[in-house]
Amino acid sequence: MDATDEELFSKGNEAAMTVLVRRYEQPLFRFLFSRTRDAHLAEDIFQETFLRLHRSRGSFRAGSPLKPYLYQIALNLARDARARIRNRPPAASIEDPPTAQEEPRAEAPSPAETAAAREAGVRIRNAMEDLPDAERTVVDLRVFVGLSFPEIAEMTGAPIPTAKSRMLYALRRLRPALEACFEPGGFP
Repeated sequence: MDATDEELFSKGNEAAMTVLVRRYEQPLFRFLFSRTRDAHLAEDIFQETFLRLHRSRGSFRAGSPLKPYLYQIALNLARDARARIRNRPPAASIEDPPTAQEEPRAEAPSPAETAAAREAGVRIRNAMEDLPDAERTVVDLRVFVGLSFPEIAEMTGAPIPTAKSRMLYALRRLRPALEACFEPGGFP
């Protein structure tokens, strides 16, 4: 189906909603996993997100883009879930979330490459966890979801310059972790 997200959502039938769920299955799940660090919780929030999206058909503003609205629902649910479990130790490991089939690589990475990649991933994930929530949210939405700053501003209720500033501050905080993952002088 080549229909836009908004066209599918306005139809509201089961087939259209199935297409929407499939369209967002990977990116939204990865976003939720990055926010919760728990695959089961991310799956529950994913399902609740689409349930709430479907229920909100009557209040959705026609002409508005669906993607920021969908991610706003997911973000709010993830924040609520994190608040409920904040004092609990994480249930899932810090490993990457389960993914769909990945493209086969021409040659297998060496054990040293695999270890270095894991270490880099852990450093970056830990640095992301240490960011203030407002900055982390902007990074997640901009880098991993691909939303524009106006969309992020609308979702978070912050002015566009504030969203941009949060991204800048986050990148400054992440820079040491990113530099540690590259050869000296390899990171601009």
